Amino acid sequence: MTVLVGASLAVYALDAAGAASVQYSGPIVISKGGVYHGNWQSLNANQPAVTITTSEPVTIINSNIQGRGDLIQSRYVRANLTVRNTRGFGLNPGMPASAKQTPGYFIHLEEFESANIQNNELTGTAGMYFRKFLGSTAKGQTIKILKNKALNIDGRYSDGENRFSQDGFYRVQFAQFNDIKNIGNAEIAWNQIINEPGKSRVEEVINMYVSSGLPWSYISIHDNYIQGAYPTRPASDSYGGGGIMLGDGHAETLSDASGYLAAFHNQVVATSNQGIAIAAGHDIQVYENRIISSGLLPDGTPIASQNVPGYVWDLHGDSRQGSRTFFNNFMRDNVVGWGLPLKSPSAKAALWLPDCQSRCQGNTILAGPITLATEAQEFVLWQQKLQAANVVLGPTDPVASR
Repeated sequence: MTVLVGASLAVYALDAAGAASVQYSGPIVISKGGVYHGNWQSLNANQPAVTITTSEPVTIINSNIQGRGDLIQSRYVRANLTVRNTRGFGLNPGMPASAKQTPGYFIHLEEFESANIQNNELTGTAGMYFRKFLGSTAKGQTIKILKNKALNIDGRYSDGENRFSQDGFYRVQFAQFNDIKNIGNAEIAWNQIINEPGKSRVEEVINMYVSSGLPWSYISIHDNYIQGAYPTRPASDSYGGGGIMLGDGHAETLSDASGYLAAFHNQVVATSNQGIAIAAGHDIQVYENRIISSGLLPDGTPIASQNVPGYVWDLHGDSRQGSRTFFNNFMRDNVVGWGLPLKSPSAKAALWLPDCQSRCQGNTILAGPITLATEAQEFVLWQQKLQAANVVLGPTDPVASR
């Protein structure tokens, strides 16, 4: 393992065809602020490829990182982290299922001050986990997750070398906020997340667990393209995950509750159990999204856990007890096309709104059957949207292939 206190250089080699291939060095520990550029890997599931042990600002740029555990980790040191133009690859931990080991997180931050994650590419990782924001909005510290590409967020337990368990899993997300409280200017936007059935196991793709923005600065989740959210065996397994979960987690006081969250202008496609959900919290807004699912796997097999496109449901009964922490939540002006092929080829589900107190109007159900072709058209619309907005996803500087 290498301890770094300054920038490092990436190393590449030419293969027989003359193409650049990555030459990885071992795990590193970054103990001083600065800009870092390199190719790092860890083949030990218990050793992150990159560990940050300083609160000084650290930028990782134009890098390749792979590992059997976490790729970039910082815990309890009030990290200030920027990651840009970097590719991360999750490797199978190669451990028995009894070890309960999943591929590692691309980013794993706990008790940190800021995170700026832009124009990266994630493949086969457990996504990004952010717990306990300690930064200051007045100082401009926040969380930004922008213009990233992710393929196959995976919480399946390893079951030996290059094998995954069919039963064991841990609930992981592309991005989870856990106990991120009173944060200003936080944003998850213009990301593309695609999960393939049989190659991934995500819970919700984006999850806000007992996390909150500010009355004048909502946590903003917008203009993302989410495709696919499945259990390990989507043709038969039950499943409680989905696309975007807002207001997750029971809270007995307003200071503990989720709140001041907004999800808008997202495209959520083929996410099984739900597309966008509000299950707890207050002052949560869902509007002008497109939520589309045929209820079919790519080969035409029906998805067993296909449920509803979205809901506003006081899951924990928080509006009826204690200090009443469930209120002022709405879901309006969304376009919905949610097939239920296990009922009939033409059956469709509407939004489920048992606890929407007001402003859940204007939602539109697409006419006609919702098919795999309907889903495919959403990706075409997404490409057109990116072009119109002049948005480029993933690494924008050349980085050698894996």
